[in-house]
Amino acid sequence: MSDFQELIKSFDRIRDYARQFFLYGFKVRGEFAEKSTRTYDNERRRIENYLAPYIHSSRAPKGRQVSIRMDTGRIRSNPLYAAWKSKSFTDRDLLLHFFLLDLMAGKEAMTVPALCDQIAARYGEVMDPQVIRLKCREYERLGLLCSQREGRTVAYRLTPPLSLESGSLCGQLLCAVKFCSEAAPFGVVGSTILDREYVSNDIFSWKHYFIVHTLEDEVLLTILAAMREKRFISFENHSSRSGRHTTVCGLPLKIFVSVQTGRRYLCLYFADRRRFGCLRLDCIFAPQPLEICPQYDQYQNKLARNLPHCWGVSFGGHSRMETLCMKLYIDESSEAHIIERLKREGRGGQVEKVRENVFLYTGSFFDANEMLPWVKSFTGRILDLQCSNKAVAAKVTADWEAMYQMYGGKDGYGSV
Repeated sequence: MSDFQELIKSFDRIRDYARQFFLYGFKVRGEFAEKSTRTYDNERRRIENYLAPYIHSSRAPKGRQVSIRMDTGRIRSNPLYAAWKSKSFTDRDLLLHFFLLDLMAGKEAMTVPALCDQIAARYGEVMDPQVIRLKCREYERLGLLCSQREGRTVAYRLTPPLSLESGSLCGQLLCAVKFCSEAAPFGVVGSTILDREYVSNDIFSWKHYFIVHTLEDEVLLTILAAMREKRFISFENHSSRSGRHTTVCGLPLKIFVSVQTGRRYLCLYFADRRRFGCLRLDCIFAPQPLEICPQYDQYQNKLARNLPHCWGVSFGGHSRMETLCMKLYIDESSEAHIIERLKREGRGGQVEKVRENVFLYTGSFFDANEMLPWVKSFTGRILDLQCSNKAVAAKVTADWEAMYQMYGGKDGYGSV
């Protein structure tokens, strides 16, 4: 049996386990049947190494449940960045890394044969020149080394530091990096820059902090690259509800971010159905760019015309919009802020005064079902509710009836 290795070979696997067991939470070992129990144990141990201070476990009738418990106000750096900074390597890779950095520190450019001779002379290690050449090319791609031609040979040296690092604005720029490393997409880049400067975020903290988004950044990068090149993409969509895996093809147009949950969505145009649709970014795996779409800008403009009719990210099941009318009682003398809230949060819906202390909100959107959480926040003030989609009105009415029976009805458990 091979020894346990903390380093990551398949990031998609870590992403899936982290989401299932630690973020959507409270599963036990036996409930994850996609892989063997030994695979589960290994992945769980890797994640626990990254998140050791935040792991919480409890005993339940069906087994040991594992989840994350943390106070986001106390976290200054996303602990999941450690997953991106883990990489498989051999003992020889590690030795060669430090040999190269030591030999090139403060010296002129060196050719591969010269490096090979110096490693043998100074460190007593005999290494294949081709291995050294490949490592130098890899480091050149990463920006650690730069090359220059000397006749038919290539010489390498350390990349000089950026001029900004010694400039007067370096401190202010690092403050911006500290903010972006936790608040912006691809924050692991900022975190790596801070590691390079031996500093950490000691300024900013967040009340609502969604650490899981870094697990999606590799997928997001591929999608954004396809959007810049105006290409179709294909990917696997893993439904969090049904567990089904389906292959999806579409034209990526926009990324939506929920200000309430932090969840991110990809908006696509499906040419075969001639419709827009949104899928959760954390359910997308293995995106692949396809051919270029000549009409990309036309679909972007069409999406811009449709967005004012979306309450959230749903474009509904048909092209017709659904209209919701809500009549509310609001005391104008003491609750003017409620009227302002209707106008501010109504997303383009009309607010009219029917008579004293009675107001009517009317909005038309593709999917009125998305409005229900907002509508329910006015419970106790609603005098009448009508919707062109009868199922939406029936759902709200049923919820209120159940609440009435529980708290205020004759057969309820309480009284008001």
